[in-house]
Amino acid sequence: MNEDLSTPLWLLSPLAVLGAGLMLALVLGMLLQRFKVPKLYGAVIAGLLLGATGGNLIDRALLAQFQELLNAASALVLFEVGRKMDLAWLLRSGRQGASLLLATLARLLAVALTLGLLGLPWGAAIFIASILIAVNPVIVNSMVADENASGTSTFATANMVGLSSLVALLMLAVTLAWTRSHGVDAVGGFGEELLRQGGKLVLGAAIALLSYGLYALATRLCKVPARMRPGMLLAALLIDLGLCSISAASALLSLLLMGLLLRNAEQRDNVFQAQLATAQDIGYVLLFLMSAALVDLQQLASGTTLLAALAVFAVRILATRAALVPATAWDRNKKHAMALSMCSLVSYGGLVVDTTLNAYTGLDTTSTELMGALLALNVLLAPGLTWLGLRMAGETYQRVNPEGGRE
Repeated sequence: MNEDLSTPLWLLSPLAVLGAGLMLALVLGMLLQRFKVPKLYGAVIAGLLLGATGGNLIDRALLAQFQELLNAASALVLFEVGRKMDLAWLLRSGRQGASLLLATLARLLAVALTLGLLGLPWGAAIFIASILIAVNPVIVNSMVADENASGTSTFATANMVGLSSLVALLMLAVTLAWTRSHGVDAVGGFGEELLRQGGKLVLGAAIALLSYGLYALATRLCKVPARMRPGMLLAALLIDLGLCSISAASALLSLLLMGLLLRNAEQRDNVFQAQLATAQDIGYVLLFLMSAALVDLQQLASGTTLLAALAVFAVRILATRAALVPATAWDRNKKHAMALSMCSLVSYGGLVVDTTLNAYTGLDTTSTELMGALLALNVLLAPGLTWLGLRMAGETYQRVNPEGGRE
């Protein structure tokens, strides 16, 4: 008899393992939602059970086999982020738009100073701070969709997610160049590395303009009806992703700009979002399942590291809240709520799509451990705090399902 039969056959299939993890996450999420717990925690529990903290069935080696799929999912999330950014509002809103920009810069400064005071090298502190500028779009978008949230603070939070991602991508090009030229695995000079990172951004922007131009030209020349435009847009997104993949351009910036162009340059109605809502919800769960699977809660075992991570987490929230003071469109309670809603953070792999899968070896051991602890805290705390912020703002609404009941 074949000895391999002693091993459950589904464990031999990476696709089956990932599918089982996704199913477990969705089932747990629906069960948790019945008890008024954010269903994204289903992905957290499934990821912890099957990932590094638990059975280690979903690990970096397995996820590396689905790298292109995960890269595409991450890029499409940034496309949705860009699609929700209203540039006209940001420019004409005065203090409101300025306070959102100030919040992104305040997080950079506050986190860098905190990490430096905690004893990290200043280069590593600024590099990590440039990552922590961004608000996690998967957490925010998932919570907004689950709670059917809408209103002035939810709108501002959506714009903050896009603005912070854009600033983080630009800032990270500089800090990444510095870290890679001065870090533990330095391979070249700062100027050379800066040109390489900046070239990726410029090329990504050029590909976005080309792909959007093809979409706009094709739909206008053929007079494509509204029901067919989502298919044309999907084709343009695939062109964008493909060109970024073969050219090593910044796919995240490119898809973010695609979303920006669709929202701010396209004057016709867009039905892309409505037709892909379910797929996007599943994509959020899959991406967060991956994040939770890569988290090892043992990284929180050290009391010193845990306290440092908690301090950084709190400083980000306080910096965001302080930056919102000049804004006049939101009352004090909504500003508190927005600061909580913007508490989530992204990983290095979430901003730089490549084969690192959230791991970057250019940092020293202490900095790497602290970043790991921050990501662990983010998985455990950020969904709940974001959910609480949306509830505090008073902008969540119950949906009525087709049977007439309330979800």
